[in-house]
Amino acid sequence: MSDQQDKKHLSSSYWEQEFISQDDTHLVTPKVRYRCPKCENLLVQKEGKNGIFWGCESYPHCDYTANDEAGKPVRAKRFLCPSCQSTLRRKTFKGNTFWGCSRYPECKITVEDDAGVPSSTKKYPCRECGHYLVRKSSKNGYFWGCIEYPKCTNTLNDDKGLPVLKRKR
Repeated sequence: MSDQQDKKHLSSSYWEQEFISQDDTHLVTPKVRYRCPKCENLLVQKEGKNGIFWGCESYPHCDYTANDEAGKPVRAKRFLCPSCQSTLRRKTFKGNTFWGCSRYPECKITVEDDAGVPSSTKKYPCRECGHYLVRKSSKNGYFWGCIEYPKCTNTLNDDKGLPVLKRKR
């Protein structure tokens, strides 16, 4: 280093030390700002009835929201209805938790809850209409019903998570 660069480096270091040694100085990390993917305005941390979340500052013009994970906005994973591809919503009825189509009552699809996510049931074809069967819960236990219910009322019994196939006549 040249003599002039050395002096500049020392004066910069001295200035930083003097600043830090002041009693009323507080060093904090810079604030990170997150942009709304819908409208490019800023996201702000908010508190609602279900806890802390992130929302667009231009609400109600923009309704974007995201979950809060470790102080950062994370968009909740969306699950789609196997019949109409609309969003599935987690619901509870009489102590039973399940996932139902957001287009209810037009689409009556329900999917069983598996530790907070819709169960990923294998697709079993419905022999009546060609669509497929999903596992459902009733007061008498589990059964398999067609996703086209009430148009198709085909059902099969359940045996440890698998449909019991009826023999063709």
